[in-house]
Amino acid sequence: MDDEPLVLEGLGFMIDWERYGFRVCGEACDGEEALGKIRELHPDLVVTDIRMPAMDGLRLLEHCTNELDAPSRFVILSGYDDFPTARKALTFGALDYWLKPIDVAEIHAALEKISRQWAVIDQESIEELPPGLRPQAATWPSPEVGDSLYDEEDRLMLAVKAGDEAVIGEAANRLCRLLKPTVAGDREAGKAFLSNVLLELSWEAAEGELTGLAPADQQDLSLPMLPNRTDRWADVLTSYACKVAEHLARQRMGTGPAWDVARFVREHYSEPLQLQAIARSLHFQPAYLGELFKKQMGISFLDYVHRTRVEAARRLLRRTNQKVADVARTVGYADPEQFTAKFKQWMNMTPSQYKNG
Repeated sequence: MDDEPLVLEGLGFMIDWERYGFRVCGEACDGEEALGKIRELHPDLVVTDIRMPAMDGLRLLEHCTNELDAPSRFVILSGYDDFPTARKALTFGALDYWLKPIDVAEIHAALEKISRQWAVIDQESIEELPPGLRPQAATWPSPEVGDSLYDEEDRLMLAVKAGDEAVIGEAANRLCRLLKPTVAGDREAGKAFLSNVLLELSWEAAEGELTGLAPADQQDLSLPMLPNRTDRWADVLTSYACKVAEHLARQRMGTGPAWDVARFVREHYSEPLQLQAIARSLHFQPAYLGELFKKQMGISFLDYVHRTRVEAARRLLRRTNQKVADVARTVGYADPEQFTAKFKQWMNMTPSQYKNG
C-alpha cells in the first residue's frame, strides 16, 4: 500500500515474493483503498507506507487491529528513519520497519526471516496468527509497579555490555517471569514492555557503533518479532541480547582512544565535558583527537555527548516521576530549553511527549 506508483511497481517486480511463499494479491494507493482491499482479500501480510492520503499507515494498522480483528500482519515502509515511528509501529504489532529507497537484498532477508518464523508457528499448530498489538496509553509500568522489572532490565543491559551470555540468559528469563504478574496477565501490555526493552538493546548497539567494520564483522541487528506465545519471549529476548553483546564486543576491539573518549563520556555525561580536558588526560592533541573520534564513531564529540545524555534522560522519563526540568539537570543540562531541543533532535518528540507514551 503506497501512494507512489514507482514504489508499488518496484515492490511488485523487484521483490521475489514467491520464493518465500508469498503472492501479491492486491495493491492500493491510499489508506482507505487499502482498508477496503484488506476487508476483501484478508491478506496474511500487508506492506504499507507511513505517509498515505486519507489514512496513514499507522492508523490503518491500528484500525485493522482494533476494529477488524484482521489476521493480517503488517510491515511498515517509510522514508522516515525516526525512532518514535518505529517504536509506535512495533507497539501496534508491526513485524518489521523497511526504509525507502527499497533495498532488495534487505527485503529478501526480511521475508526469509518472516517465512521461517511463520513456518515454526505452523509447526507448533498455533491456530491463527495474532492480529497485532493494540496500542497502550503508556508502554511501560509506572515506577512504583515496575521497580523490580527495571532492576532486571538493568541487570540484562549490564550483562550485555560485559558479554556474559550466562547472565544474559538468567536476566532475560527472570525479566519475563516478573513481567507476567506485573501486567496482570495482559499479554499485549507485556509485549509492549518487551518491545521497548528490545529497542533499548538496539539503541545500545547503535551507541557503540563504529564506522568501517569489515562486512564479515557486520551482523543483522534488526528487531525480532515477539511471538504470541509468552513462553517463547525469553528465548527471543536472550537471542537478541546475545547478538547485541557480540556486536559490542567486536566494536571494542582495536578502537583505541576513540573508545576511551566514548567510555569517559558515558561515565561522566552529567558533568561539564570538554574535549580539550579529555585529550590532555589521554595525551592527545585536541583537534586530532576530535577528528579521530568523528572518523571512528561516525559522529562528532559534542553530538555524542548530547546523544548519551538523551539516552540517560529516556530512562529517567520512562522509569521515574521526575519533572522534565529535574531530568534535564540530572543528565547535565542547566537549561531545560536546551535539553528539550536536544531531546527533540534525537528522538523527534519532546521529553513530555515521550514521558506520556
